[in-house]
Amino acid sequence: MKILTIHADFIEFQAKKKAFPGAEEGIKEGKQRIEECLVVFTAVEKRDEENIKAVTDRYVQEIKNIIQQINAQNVVLYPYAHLSSSLSNPKAAENLMKDAERILSGKFKVVRAPFGWYKSFDISCKGHPLSELSREFSAEEKESPEKLSGKVKGEKSPENLGTKKEEVEEKVKTDKKEEAVDTKELLKKMSRVSMSAPPGKDGKKSNVELGKELDLYFVSEIVGGGLPLLTGKGTTIKREIERFAIDEELKRGYLHTSTPIMAKSDLYKISGHWQHYKEGMFVLKVRDETFALRPMTCPFQFVIYKHKQRSYRDLPLKYAEMSLLFRNEQSGELRGLTRVRQFTLADAHVICRPDQLDEEFEKVLDLLKYVMSKLGIKDIWYRFSKYDPNDKGGKYIDNPSAWEESQAMMKKMLDKLGLKYKEAEGEAAFYGPKLDLQYEDVYGKEDTLLTIQIDFALPEKFDLTYVDKDGTEKRPMIIHRSSSGSTERTMAYLLEKTQGKLPLWLSPVQIKVLTINDSNIPFATNVVEKMKSAGLRVELDERVESMGKKVREAQLERVNYIVTIGDKEVEKSTLAVRDRSNQTKFDVEVDGFISELVQKVKDKIIE
Repeated sequence: MKILTIHADFIEFQAKKKAFPGAEEGIKEGKQRIEECLVVFTAVEKRDEENIKAVTDRYVQEIKNIIQQINAQNVVLYPYAHLSSSLSNPKAAENLMKDAERILSGKFKVVRAPFGWYKSFDISCKGHPLSELSREFSAEEKESPEKLSGKVKGEKSPENLGTKKEEVEEKVKTDKKEEAVDTKELLKKMSRVSMSAPPGKDGKKSNVELGKELDLYFVSEIVGGGLPLLTGKGTTIKREIERFAIDEELKRGYLHTSTPIMAKSDLYKISGHWQHYKEGMFVLKVRDETFALRPMTCPFQFVIYKHKQRSYRDLPLKYAEMSLLFRNEQSGELRGLTRVRQFTLADAHVICRPDQLDEEFEKVLDLLKYVMSKLGIKDIWYRFSKYDPNDKGGKYIDNPSAWEESQAMMKKMLDKLGLKYKEAEGEAAFYGPKLDLQYEDVYGKEDTLLTIQIDFALPEKFDLTYVDKDGTEKRPMIIHRSSSGSTERTMAYLLEKTQGKLPLWLSPVQIKVLTINDSNIPFATNVVEKMKSAGLRVELDERVESMGKKVREAQLERVNYIVTIGDKEVEKSTLAVRDRSNQTKFDVEVDGFISELVQKVKDKIIE
């Protein structure tokens, strides 16, 4: 199946005449106009007929996911044969769309354009980053023995590639053509940067614009979408966030692990990612085995837990890792640092006894609140993410009683802690309910910044046990959590909320030292070296330019302090210091100023 979705101000369409004799009957006459809607242009393909129910379920789930992202309520299902050259039987396609209409009508206002008719339409696209998304998918296929052994069905193996001389020579010629690379053309691609975004609400700049303006990161065509390259300045912000998270986790008893970025498909089959999340993974063929880049860290840390027997005295065990993760996002979903294909997650798993669950959940929440206070994250809200009992598309582990029990358990803990939260059906992880900490970006788009999850399924799937006081083996509970979230998304949040004016401890350049004339350079250089020795990030601007230009440029770089050094400062061995509010202090003592900033950085003061 292929679909193209458009978030529209309106669509207006009219059926003109039948495209073929078996076209749908009883069609409404005249024009139909639907305001504020998601239009789903749909082509049902021949391959979809093999498992039409699975494709229908996937079709409905994709629509639900997109609606959730753009907050639409009206849906228009629009048959559109032009998306594919391999169309299914018309009756099968019509029935699929009718079934989808019936399922979606339970939650949304659904209009289905007539099937098998020539239609005219007018549409007004909203024009935000998610307004136009395309998808291509089919029913989940079981892997054939050929695929599992690293061969594609129907493909000749090397030993049977052909024995005729002509066939071998032709193969060599083809290989040489494929290996020929136009490096000049590739170098042109290297210079092309994909970085543009419209202004957000109230004219606020997105993290894409700020990343470009402040030289923090960019996306290169030669590297690929969703794979941002962070500059030295951008990497400084990332490093500071991650160092802070790791240090705080170690203080709170977490054990940091280092696990591979890939594993055999067998590991993901045990965890259930293969069955429930495969299309979001990057799958690799390595000789005669199937591997995948990891989308989550949990299976790896569970293997560490299992490598030796555990006692009730060992629990809770808290495994944490700054994990490099990979998710095969659709190109239309990629947005700056907010949604990428490779990211770093402050991931952790608390493995505990059932009687420890309440206390450990509270400790995790306390950690998240502390991290938010130091990062300056305030405008978030809590979402209690539950599973959808009506979902039949295989999104969740099929164990209704376990879902109800774990959701009741989480609700009880949230209420005991006095948290105000919104409930959201259909937003749980495939293995358990979540407490998501939500925010809005500059476009008003809702996203998850941090999360805590209760896992009822994976302890059983991995057969995780501990020996209890009575000598019997018991099943532990697991809390999945992220302390500082995806570093890239957290950076995007901070950049947009501060509009680049980051707190001192996170700023890539904290101080800019400006000299008025060349005779001031020796003293300024000495000051800069003192600041660097104290661990501060400082740059010296000794150019022969007007002071007004130097100050304006430093302000545009969003540095926290601008230090000016002229003849008077050299004479007195002091500084003139301007802060972000444009308040200037004169005769500032050098060592005292440095000590003050070092303390602010240490305390992670949010100005």
